[in-house]
Amino acid sequence: MANAAEKKPFQKLLDRIENAENMTPGNKAGIIDFLQHEHPGDVLFTKWDYPQIIAKGKGARIWDVDGKEYIDCITGMSSMNLGHSDKRIAEAMYDQYMNQLDNWFDFPTPERLKLVNRLIDITPGDFPKRVRLALSGSDAVENAIRLARYATKRQHIISFYGAYHGQNSATMGLTGSGRMTSYYNPMPSQDNCIEHFPYPYAYRNPFGGTEEECVEQCLNLIDNMMSTGVTPMGAPDAGICNVAALIVEPCQSSAGYIIPPKGFLQGLRNLADKYGFLLIFDEIQTGMGRTGKMWCCEHEGVVPDILVFGKALGAGIPMSGIVGKAELFEDIDVSFICSTYAGYAMGCRVGNTVLDIIEEDHLLEKCTATGEYMKPKLEKLMEDHPSMGTYNIRGVYLGMEFVKDRETKEPAKDETHDIVNVCRDNGLLCQLNGYLGNRISFIPPINIEKEDVDELFEILDAAITEVEKKYGYI
Repeated sequence: MANAAEKKPFQKLLDRIENAENMTPGNKAGIIDFLQHEHPGDVLFTKWDYPQIIAKGKGARIWDVDGKEYIDCITGMSSMNLGHSDKRIAEAMYDQYMNQLDNWFDFPTPERLKLVNRLIDITPGDFPKRVRLALSGSDAVENAIRLARYATKRQHIISFYGAYHGQNSATMGLTGSGRMTSYYNPMPSQDNCIEHFPYPYAYRNPFGGTEEECVEQCLNLIDNMMSTGVTPMGAPDAGICNVAALIVEPCQSSAGYIIPPKGFLQGLRNLADKYGFLLIFDEIQTGMGRTGKMWCCEHEGVVPDILVFGKALGAGIPMSGIVGKAELFEDIDVSFICSTYAGYAMGCRVGNTVLDIIEEDHLLEKCTATGEYMKPKLEKLMEDHPSMGTYNIRGVYLGMEFVKDRETKEPAKDETHDIVNVCRDNGLLCQLNGYLGNRISFIPPINIEKEDVDELFEILDAAITEVEKKYGYI
């Protein structure tokens, strides 16, 4: 029998599940079966000790195979912004499938034409635009990068440490994850002109300055490297720019729901205009109302050249795409992108229904109000819990960071891991993440009700208290 050091990753996960003492029978049996017959990747097992097998959902609630109920603060990594089982989505899907059209290759349909025009109308920028639809976030990011490189005839792309833009061969180099990167050899896109810079994670300023100085320092580094003429990115004195585009999440999501200080996006816009490269905003998690506006970049009034969207537009079915300046598409031949399911009629019908619901239910206003309702509750947690170092919130885009000491900011990694597990055991699913494994992100539906918010904070308060007692904080 192989010892622990010799065991394969899936065998180690199996051991963890088989030895788990607090798993309910259906979950344990199902996860063991899952691990024996499908390769799961690591993400399911990095958020808690073990994931649940979820059987159904309604609104902001989900239930596992053993009937245990949870408040869903993951929502498919912001795919289910409207919550679960909205009857209007189901009726639209039924009507589209039975009475109209499900899919007809990559051809235009009435629903597709309608959705494209709506996306042009609701995305920032008072200029002619064009749209390219796709299925996944990675697809959309790849299309944005291909478009930028083709339109500018340049190769270099600027991205940020801590970013997540997908992990297929075309996008992995943009994603700042050493763990994921290790499985790509060679790394095609990273080997091909990808430049990474620090993100303004103000609580842990990468330059060691104050939180107030963080944005300026991050922007200055890009500016200095672009202006010198001794990097591959260009030689301004000779009128040369080799950078096709800079891609950025307006807030870093997989890194822990980190919100940069005000001025960052405008500073990037200024740099793009100064040096002549394109600005791409990846709004796959921050878009579709999660921050209280349709697009997060609207909080600063900054307009990108290309906006990437996805996840929540499909309300649980694959939908994504890009909206960009029309001029960028001018020289592209019809064979530039071909996809069997891109712009499929069912996905477009659902996308149109999602946009209808956001408008009809006034969800941008509701999301903003819910975020304001959460703020005093977060301040109370800060007062009551010494392990809570900081939090970021915009709408219902919420990240929290835990530390052993607020002065030193030493990461409380074990404590944070325990908090998400206790929350899970007590009926709240939230996500462990962060640069240092000491952040928790909360991604509820944007239409979550106040009574669900109240229960969420009750469970969270009790979980933090339990863990702080265990580690001697109180």
